[in-house]
Amino acid sequence: MLIKHNIDKLSEIKNLLLRLPLEVYSSPVEILNEATIGQHFRHILEFYSCLEKGIENRTVSYDDRERDVKIESYINYALESIEKTIRFLEKIEKDFPLTLKANYSTSLSTNQVSIPSSLYRELAYAMDHTVHHLAIIKIALSVSKQKVELNENLGVAPSTIRYRKECVA
Repeated sequence: MLIKHNIDKLSEIKNLLLRLPLEVYSSPVEILNEATIGQHFRHILEFYSCLEKGIENRTVSYDDRERDVKIESYINYALESIEKTIRFLEKIEKDFPLTLKANYSTSLSTNQVSIPSSLYRELAYAMDHTVHHLAIIKIALSVSKQKVELNENLGVAPSTIRYRKECVA
């Protein structure tokens, strides 16, 4: 189910991208400290890319992502990246151990730590990370001059959606 939920979230992104004008996607947004919505989509997709690359040597590092500016600049390229990511997720057959390598220091040091993890744990993280950035994107779109119809649950955690349903019931 975890893989399906990640694919569903990526499909939600794909559907949103198909409705976004390029100028909304690639223009700096004041509330995002002049970052673009496209940069946030790039950030989401590159975490999946890091995970895919890390499978071969069983080590994943989100610090070492490519930062492919084509994803943040061209919607069609971002859509291709989503399709590639979905194909990667569909090939996953089982969980296995991974090592997460990270540097949480802001200095230019090499204070890298190694943390035991697993593929499914990192997929859960990717899902949470995606929801978090979709919430940021939703804020940016809400202040955009061009109104884009948004799903009310865009950027809302599944647990919050379930809680809201319980409150209504």
